[in-house]
Amino acid sequence: MKLSDYLISFLVDQDIHHVFQIIGGASVHMVNSIAQRKDIDYICVQHEQAGAIAAEAYSRMTKNLGAAMATSGPGMTNLITGIACAYFDSTPTIYITGQVNTFESKQGRNVRQVGFQETDIVGMVGPLTKFAVRIEDPLLVRYYLEKAVAIAKGGRPGPVLLDIPMDVQRAIINPKNLKRFNMKELAPDVDTRGDIRKSVRAAIALLQKAKRPVLVAGGAIRYADAVDTFNRLAQVIGVPVVTTWSGIDTIHHSHPLYRVQNSDVLVSIGSRLDTRITGGKPETFARGAKKVVIDIDRAELYKRRGLDPDIGICADIRDVLPVILQELKNVKFPNWRDWKKLTLGWAKKYPSVVPEWYERKILVDPYVFIRTLSEILDNKAIVVTDCGANLTWTIQAFHVKKGQRLFSAMGNSPMGYSMAAAIGSSIALHKRPIICIIGDGGLQINIQELQTIAHYRIPVKLFILNNHSYGIIKQFQEMYFNSRYEGTTPKSGYGVPDFIKIDDAKLIPKLSFGKPIEDLSPELPREEFLANMLIPTI
Repeated sequence: MKLSDYLISFLVDQDIHHVFQIIGGASVHMVNSIAQRKDIDYICVQHEQAGAIAAEAYSRMTKNLGAAMATSGPGMTNLITGIACAYFDSTPTIYITGQVNTFESKQGRNVRQVGFQETDIVGMVGPLTKFAVRIEDPLLVRYYLEKAVAIAKGGRPGPVLLDIPMDVQRAIINPKNLKRFNMKELAPDVDTRGDIRKSVRAAIALLQKAKRPVLVAGGAIRYADAVDTFNRLAQVIGVPVVTTWSGIDTIHHSHPLYRVQNSDVLVSIGSRLDTRITGGKPETFARGAKKVVIDIDRAELYKRRGLDPDIGICADIRDVLPVILQELKNVKFPNWRDWKKLTLGWAKKYPSVVPEWYERKILVDPYVFIRTLSEILDNKAIVVTDCGANLTWTIQAFHVKKGQRLFSAMGNSPMGYSMAAAIGSSIALHKRPIICIIGDGGLQINIQELQTIAHYRIPVKLFILNNHSYGIIKQFQEMYFNSRYEGTTPKSGYGVPDFIKIDDAKLIPKLSFGKPIEDLSPELPREEFLANMLIPTI
């Protein structure tokens, strides 16, 4: 059996049915092996970065591995941005690269390169993957494949990379003679069941004494497929809930507990409590609160002085939440009626979208647009947003309904993410419609993927929030450089094309508007269109 055929058969056995790729000389054998089968297909993107991101989003949607493939040299290095997205957002994704023949490689010699496009991708992505290896012995292909999958899915999930030389790809093997991986080689660093139960009881005792408790819902709840369990827990405890950006779709906005301001007991579930949550001075974050933090990564529990938890539980959420629910069966909590009323009052007093923004007569306010979009979308909508200002507007103004998905690459946050992620999401869900929110800057990073959308007829509804600038950086320049704009505006070198004219060549329906929002609502439910919205520069 040809090794590349075995490789693809293994992917199918892992329930992977699409591989995002651009073919190259070092990956031809693997792509050809995909083409010989009917139970897996390759998706041709226009840039490997987009393929790497699409695979990461594919994993989010399928709750399984996503896969991307690239050739040697520039093909493999183009994957790195997407690999970083998967790493920082803990998404299990497998990346496979073709490499020069083993007899053409450096093999430890102190030279830069021997084979054409030879590149040490394993060394490059080591800090951005959970596991990366070059397979030089054909008899170890099963071992490394099984090990890679186990590592990608185990513990805190993340990306893995397998670099396979061309002569190894075309090697003839007998699957019966291949070495297998033993799961005992992996020793997860998590708390024992006894320690978990002991810590849970201590956390419950804190909550029983609390006057202003809060639950923080992080992205790991979604990654662990524990959204329903978490919602049951929130209902049983009955305390206000705040979500992180990554956890925004773990609880719907109309849920009566979705409120928070400050607390005396804070229980964080599945959040690494990064600086977007705590601010630059972690010692000031919830400084009046006892903190209970549940995280599968022990290093995240004690990473910064001033933020060490009073009770830290290092375990998989899927193991912890059932224990909490069991321990709560005979527990009575205060009703916290006054606290919940107070937080609800704050939410009403300080809305993210104020009424006067709806009354603008010239251009659409971005917060109003996002809020109106969220009101129109049904509860099955999947929304991918990009980075910068459009990410901030979306997170602040979008009211998530039960059943909806809203996500972005919150850790790496590259421009152009949402375009590629929308492609991967739709392919994963059998071409289900995806809402893509992106800025003019982000679109130009992956604008070539409009061809992928058009070629495969992928139902992506693309909303371009076009402020003709790098808005977030422009705001930074206003704060620290006395509004001296360099590289962020048309006058300082940044340029924006006419997206409508560019997209004419792609045969994609589109609509451009800049009227007040009340004139637009009838247009929003159209089946497919490309929107080029002109909004005020920030």
